[in-house]
Amino acid sequence: MDESRVNSVGFFFGRESLYWVILETKPDKQIELISIEKIKFSEPLDFRNFDPHDNYLRIYNILQNLPRENLENNGINLAIDSSFSYILKLPVEKSLNTEEMEEHLIWEFSQHFYNESLENFSIFFHPISLPKNKSFDSIIFLSIKKKILNYFKFVFEELGIRIKVTDVDHFSAETLCRFVYPEFSFSNNLLISFKSDFFELSLLQHNVLTNYRRVTFNNHEEILNYFERELVPVIKSMGNKIAKIYMWGESLSSSLIEELNSIIPLEFILINPFKNFIINKKVLNSPVYEKTHEFTAACGIALRK
Repeated sequence: MDESRVNSVGFFFGRESLYWVILETKPDKQIELISIEKIKFSEPLDFRNFDPHDNYLRIYNILQNLPRENLENNGINLAIDSSFSYILKLPVEKSLNTEEMEEHLIWEFSQHFYNESLENFSIFFHPISLPKNKSFDSIIFLSIKKKILNYFKFVFEELGIRIKVTDVDHFSAETLCRFVYPEFSFSNNLLISFKSDFFELSLLQHNVLTNYRRVTFNNHEEILNYFERELVPVIKSMGNKIAKIYMWGESLSSSLIEELNSIIPLEFILINPFKNFIINKKVLNSPVYEKTHEFTAACGIALRK
């Protein structure tokens, strides 16, 4: 491998499929997409009643197809479907220091997981603030069972591959938008990740996360009702200062985007994670390249250092 070229690899484990991308950063800083793959699982991943041994072989066999010659120091970055995690926006006092914040998180954990032990979970938090306010009065509380994280770590390590960075898919999509769409960081935008039975919505104001919500739904009509009854009033309350709505997801269809566009008079962007990249000829001819938005999380996590 040319030492002046640096490869980065991103994996996204969705519920329905596994996605990976391999990016090569050239000496002139241009990025080339050199490998892309989507492999549909025989049945959806389900970690609610999860036995790692039941899923080990099928994931292990899939990962053996990874083009190992393109791995940089046998390291990859991993995005996990947010349905495997617990994410919640919580109010907090602005005056809390780091130690007090940790205590507050432990207390919040005990309220939401009263039958679980803290030792079995990894907990993270992200502050939410207004763009002109350095303090914050809310946090994004995120917890993932350690047995899920350890499962992925074990499978990759069995193949001699090291996981360098781990995140959930929705926030990996946020990373991608900041990198690929320059205007994303200089205006107010909505980011929406669609899943089979819920979607996640973030409001970012001039590159600062100011709101997050997870919305469950049972059918198509409930999605349309939420946008019309809940989201349209929010947009109007902001004086129509939201520029665009960026969307992606395994369960997102072009027909749904058209319907939503008829409800909300904003520009909808179906995310193209490879918008500014050089595309390898083999990738262009790949059938999985047709729905590029599905690779948003894999590409976003690949861009993490």
